[in-house]
Amino acid sequence: GRILNASPYYSDDRATLYHGDCREILASMASESVAAVITDPPYTERTHKKARTPERDGVTAFAAITDADLDEILAECGRVSTGWVISTLDYRHAVGYDVNPPAGLKVQRLGVWVKTNPTPQLTGDRPAQGWESIAYMHRSDRRSAWSGGGAHGNHVSPIPPPEGHPTAKPLPLVAKWVRWFTKPGDLILDPFAGSGTTLRAALDEGRRAVGVEMEERYCEVIAKRLAQGVLDFGEGT
Repeated sequence: GRILNASPYYSDDRATLYHGDCREILASMASESVAAVITDPPYTERTHKKARTPERDGVTAFAAITDADLDEILAECGRVSTGWVISTLDYRHAVGYDVNPPAGLKVQRLGVWVKTNPTPQLTGDRPAQGWESIAYMHRSDRRSAWSGGGAHGNHVSPIPPPEGHPTAKPLPLVAKWVRWFTKPGDLILDPFAGSGTTLRAALDEGRRAVGVEMEERYCEVIAKRLAQGVLDFGEGT
């Protein structure tokens, strides 16, 4: 496609990162061209109004997207994936998708990431949220399969160091998804690459990765992370 043939922001023999709008990148990709999508979309404006996120360690929040954009992008993720689309989501979207999923997808299970060190409720008038939803979605036109056996889809862990991004996800959590939903050598897409956790996890688990990030400042973070080699500099801290 036109976009994917352009010069990437970062590339090596296993990972490619594009700086741009994921909608344009997705539109340029062939159907079923990646094994799976593992991603963490930004909040929508509707969610931002209900749950404001403060700066973390001086890292400012990112721009929101609309509900319609999120639906469209996740539907495109299903088109380019051969099967799974795994996404962290605000619980309002996760529950809504369980009833009315993005076009071409079905929700196979909802899970939660319970944070052991969540951001306090700044208003002081109610408990803090302390968890995020996980939507385990799959193409609706075929049966799903995974390698997790009888495991559940929930995860309990601290919020990791921000890695230069306000909503970085735990590397062990994403690495577990990589093992569960893909095979060694598979190509994994993250259209909202953020701090690069999905790409880093894919490489650490013997997969290949392609990512898209709109903000150049985060592309710099991702490129440094990908260049680290097998060991991730933030892991275990």
